[in-house]
Amino acid sequence: MNSLVVPAYFHPAVAGPDWEALAAHGSAVRAVVLNSFNGPGPAPERSLIAAAVATGRPLLGYVDTDYGRRDPDEVLADVDRWHDWYPTAGLFLDRVATGSDLLIWYDVVMTEIRHRTAGTVVFNHGAHPHPRYAELADALVTFEGPYAWHQEIEVPTWVWSVPAERIWHLVYDTPAALLPSALKRAAEGRAGVVYVTDRAGANPWDGMPSYLSALAR
Repeated sequence: MNSLVVPAYFHPAVAGPDWEALAAHGSAVRAVVLNSFNGPGPAPERSLIAAAVATGRPLLGYVDTDYGRRDPDEVLADVDRWHDWYPTAGLFLDRVATGSDLLIWYDVVMTEIRHRTAGTVVFNHGAHPHPRYAELADALVTFEGPYAWHQEIEVPTWVWSVPAERIWHLVYDTPAALLPSALKRAAEGRAGVVYVTDRAGANPWDGMPSYLSALAR
């Protein structure tokens, strides 16, 4: 089973070698999240399409939900652009709320999304959400953050009733020596799909980790 997901928040015009490295390790990758413009951008990018297709892996279009504060029509417009402009196999909804109070908002949006696409939909909560979110999406990112925080996560009991391949972790600021520890902690947190990088800063997903080969084994 492919257990690696790559949040590709970088453009081939400025990170061509990273896309080449990703393509070289594509067999280990479950999915690639496309996000060069915090969404599909103003128009389709041929170079991005070519680089993404070269990975040979399913592509997920990035859509920001701003924790339920974004206008649903704007969210759905991004969904349509990804569908019309790129060969995506699904969507990666970012900044998804965790509380039960916004379940109705996401339920309504997901009903419209399911009418538009039969592809995979991933919710990135970055933390453990209310368990009913697992009924709406195909996979949940229950952790996004640095290694130090990852070591301290507490896993609610409901997570163990969800198949591991539907639980994803994204871990950054992880030195190479701590990669095995991060992967072990992800498994302890029920995550069957993981991404770990030594990159940090405002956008730790702006390139591939220095230990990509080890991660992709």
